[in-house]
Amino acid sequence: MAGLKNLSPELQKKIKELAENPLLPVWHEETRGVPNPCLRSALFGVIQRGRRKAVKGELVAAVKGLDIRYTGWRLDQGDFDVLAHALHLASRQQEKSPTCHVQFSAKGFLRAIGRKFGKSGRDWLKDSLRRLTASAVEIKAEIRYGCRVESCTYAGSLIDEFYYNARDKTYFLKINPKLAFLFDSGWTMLQWPQRILLKTDLAKWLHGFYASHAVPYPVKTATLRHLCGSECNRLSDFRGKLRTALEELRNCGALESWEIDQLDKVHVLKKKNISTNEKN
Repeated sequence: MAGLKNLSPELQKKIKELAENPLLPVWHEETRGVPNPCLRSALFGVIQRGRRKAVKGELVAAVKGLDIRYTGWRLDQGDFDVLAHALHLASRQQEKSPTCHVQFSAKGFLRAIGRKFGKSGRDWLKDSLRRLTASAVEIKAEIRYGCRVESCTYAGSLIDEFYYNARDKTYFLKINPKLAFLFDSGWTMLQWPQRILLKTDLAKWLHGFYASHAVPYPVKTATLRHLCGSECNRLSDFRGKLRTALEELRNCGALESWEIDQLDKVHVLKKKNISTNEKN
């Protein structure tokens, strides 16, 4: 940083601002950009209705090379939708608000994530934002720089703060700016119109997991149950839900085909015309 002294005051100021408030990537309007650690773990898990619980320093199931600990009320795929769309708004508005502050109406936000606008929808959105704000997550991920591999750690909340104006039903929200560093570990552009069509949380989790891989590799059913955070005790019950979820992905256009082989490994073939993975 000593070399900054040779730069103009204006450029020094700009570099300092970018260091304190790194920019999010920019993606297509019909997609949502999300860091891969959110897609390859149970951070946003498959939670049965009425089974949400608070945890402290819990080790979250994740793929190899990813270490996540979480404190707060467990997050589900609905919370994922909220964070993903908040990141989308922050990415779109960051030129006007480089500190990751975004403003939006509850109605427009709920419509964008496929939820109905009404009292129950508004209450649900506020509860989700509370969970994301009150969370504490520590994510250690590997980052590849050519042949070199380094590890980085993000620790903090997912949303810094939010303000709600009850009169006109609008929000003023701040994404944690350091969350942008998580994109360095790899990120994915999710096809949002596809995701909106999905009905089950397992299908939504699988949609993100497979989207984060350019060429998905075969994964055992038991491994998928572990990674998504499912509380299904019987593997046979989970397998039935998995088949339904995979068929949802085929019907929405995310998958060309899928199969569970004799070794209980899940094979999927993604649609060739769908490109979602940005960086692994």
